[in-house]
Amino acid sequence: MQEPYANDPLLFYPGRRLTAQERERMDRYEIPIEELTVDHLVYSMSRQIENNFQTFYSIAEEVVGVEKATEIAHEIGRRYGGRGYAMLLRAHGIEDGAGSARMMALYQDLVHSIRGPKHAAALYAEHDEGRCVVRRRECVYYSEDHPENARYTGAFESGCFEGYRAADENLLRVEVHRCRWKGDDGCEQHWVYREDPDRPPPALYVGDHDPDAA
Repeated sequence: MQEPYANDPLLFYPGRRLTAQERERMDRYEIPIEELTVDHLVYSMSRQIENNFQTFYSIAEEVVGVEKATEIAHEIGRRYGGRGYAMLLRAHGIEDGAGSARMMALYQDLVHSIRGPKHAAALYAEHDEGRCVVRRRECVYYSEDHPENARYTGAFESGCFEGYRAADENLLRVEVHRCRWKGDDGCEQHWVYREDPDRPPPALYVGDHDPDAA
């Protein structure tokens, strides 16, 4: 199921309706200030988030090398994902870190709604008692312009998943079924709260479950 707001026809996302030509004009700073709209501003700020990550990855690799840069990306993700989700749980009166698939869906929808039109491609999460599922065509942490940084996107997201598990004692693992940084045409991630023997986990996961165990 999805939350009721997923069917609200009045919901829209500033920035997604910009044409490709308008986005290119913004990227090249060809838009005069008197023509700026909310759509231009939201798109630009989201684009800056993406560019900041890519700039960091590239510079970190140059300064400390691939291995250390990968470790740093993972640690940033661990702190980034865990803290945000823990704050949402506390905001809902859940102080002991005992979340649920629905709470994860609420968190995923909220953060995907507030970080720009590219992140909004993940709306809306689906959930039942056992898992929260997020599918998206795009990712603000992965840049098509810098595919050489894909390994750092993977490390960052792996860190985020560890952060989620540290913040939520009920979360068994996170399954990565598809992801842009791996070369897939979209992403599909499952936050698993209850085992389902008919749905074995894929090769990529974060948690205590061993997919190769008998």
